[in-house]
Amino acid sequence: MPELHLTEALLRLNVFVTQAILIVTFSLLVYIATRNWHNMVARTTVLLLTGVMIVFSGDVLLDQATLPQTREFVLRAQWLGIVLVPAAYLHLSDALLTSVGQPSLRRRWAVIGSYLAAALLLLLALGSDLLVRGRVQAGPLEQLAAGPLFSLFVLWFTLVTLGGLYNIYRARRLHTTAAARRRMAYLGLSFLAPGLGVFPYLIVAGFATSLPVWVVLSLATLTNLGVGVLIVVLAYSVAFQGALLPDRLVKQDFIRWVLIGPFVGVTIIVCLRLLPLLGALLGLPRDTVLIFGIMIFTVLMPTLIDFLRPRLENLLLWQDREQLQLLRRFDRKAFTRTDLRQLLENTLVTICGAMRADSGFVAAYEGDGATVKASVGPRRLIKQFFATHTLVELLEQAQQRAPRKRSAIPEEDDFLPVDGYCILPLHTAQGEFLGIVGVACPASGPTLEVRRLIGTLAHQMELALENVQLQERIYATLRGLTPEMQTLQQLSAHAEPAPATLEQIDADVALLPNFEQLVQDALKHYWGGPKLSESPLLGLQSVRNLIQATGSPTKALQTVLRRAIENLRPDEQLDPTAQEWVLYNILHLRFLQGLRIREIIMRLAMSESDFYRKQRVAVEEVARQIALMEELERR
Repeated sequence: MPELHLTEALLRLNVFVTQAILIVTFSLLVYIATRNWHNMVARTTVLLLTGVMIVFSGDVLLDQATLPQTREFVLRAQWLGIVLVPAAYLHLSDALLTSVGQPSLRRRWAVIGSYLAAALLLLLALGSDLLVRGRVQAGPLEQLAAGPLFSLFVLWFTLVTLGGLYNIYRARRLHTTAAARRRMAYLGLSFLAPGLGVFPYLIVAGFATSLPVWVVLSLATLTNLGVGVLIVVLAYSVAFQGALLPDRLVKQDFIRWVLIGPFVGVTIIVCLRLLPLLGALLGLPRDTVLIFGIMIFTVLMPTLIDFLRPRLENLLLWQDREQLQLLRRFDRKAFTRTDLRQLLENTLVTICGAMRADSGFVAAYEGDGATVKASVGPRRLIKQFFATHTLVELLEQAQQRAPRKRSAIPEEDDFLPVDGYCILPLHTAQGEFLGIVGVACPASGPTLEVRRLIGTLAHQMELALENVQLQERIYATLRGLTPEMQTLQQLSAHAEPAPATLEQIDADVALLPNFEQLVQDALKHYWGGPKLSESPLLGLQSVRNLIQATGSPTKALQTVLRRAIENLRPDEQLDPTAQEWVLYNILHLRFLQGLRIREIIMRLAMSESDFYRKQRVAVEEVARQIALMEELERR
């Protein structure tokens, strides 16, 4: 009897581990497919994980299937995954060698042959008893028996797996950096995980006739646990293959996906398994316990993920943990324009209430003009005021006044009376002019208590405006750095480019000293001209690839130029007056639409000198985009 209970417990544990591996495999399959589908190594890994998922899905279904014909169908259908895994093994190893510059036609034919062999073995498993036959059962364990050709399958499985391991060993030796060799070592270590999980060991072992069932279940559970861990390592190693991101971003993305995918999925299974047992122990209905458990799980899980994620990132990225913590704090403490408007409006409401005023506003310089940052009260009154007094003039008058002491109570002379409004200039601690706050005030002027309150609240406004101005400078710097940062990130993510020869460097148009000038000349002759039809840019790999499709060198170069400009198109949610939109509009109007410079200046409301300066910056961005496109084409 104790042995029976032990067998039942081990069977339930094995089913739980199988379900967990199924969730982990499916989550990692989706992760790789959605993040890195353009890479051949990633695509072959998806095939490999698909085979694992098919086999473990069959194990989960067998736990619930009751009809004999259904169980036999599931057992035979599992062979789709069993034969797919070794073929995908060889395919993955071939893709790894190809990615490091070692393509081979012989290996490619071997891969095709392995898939054909897999298809033949699958047909034998589904439609005959030559490979496997009739169900055999020993207690809770069930498996198909070996057929006459099963030993042939074992030989094929072994040879293909060993061939894949040898290819990975060769790929590792071709890498020269420590990080790449380390990841290849991880990949080689985890390479056998799918095979360990899908190979039909029970058939080879004679269906465990010489071992107790509980021993077989214990070994199967331990093997499955190891398979689950190694599959995570396999997906982690493949995530870096061909990724156009630095290792840090790949690691952060992988941690986030593991937490919201496999971690959440496995935790749900644990709850569904343990909560009914808890309900039976407490004498509560199963549905009631599940409802409360799901409610608690839904609330606590996001908190747990938020708690674990930074700690896992600090563990994997311990060299950069101080900078990561700084970035997290900046995101939480950043002060947006909406935050500024709300704070200014709330402060104005308090000031207007203390002065019994019906309207007020805060204004400041912005770009080449001025704008109202916040206002309270009837807009009609404020519009009437600005119809008489222009905002720029008010700011210029206030700027001419000497800064007041920030810690002192504003004197009556600190206020500038203008047509029923009391205007108070706002300055930084260093005396730099920030803007003005204007409040409709009585003829007698504000009292001492009101001035003390205004002084305190105006100080808050000054801090907010100063903080936002500082952040705007940071954002402007980041916007200017974004193309360079993206290019550097993608260059740092390159696997291990082969050393370039002098001939290759000379042939690389993107490396020419006058590359930006060539791009500008081609853009100026976008609609026809010798600097387009005879441009050295026709030697770009991206252009040569398009010539085969379009049949016209000129059209091919036009397509590359147009794509580079469209790559610079900002997000629709970005402020239309942002620098990114100005640069994009200049490129689109000047070169793609062919408008005259005077028309563009009028449409974008800028000076001629400003137009030429920003056009030069925009052309530099196009050249940078083309260079990046060229790098991707070569890869």
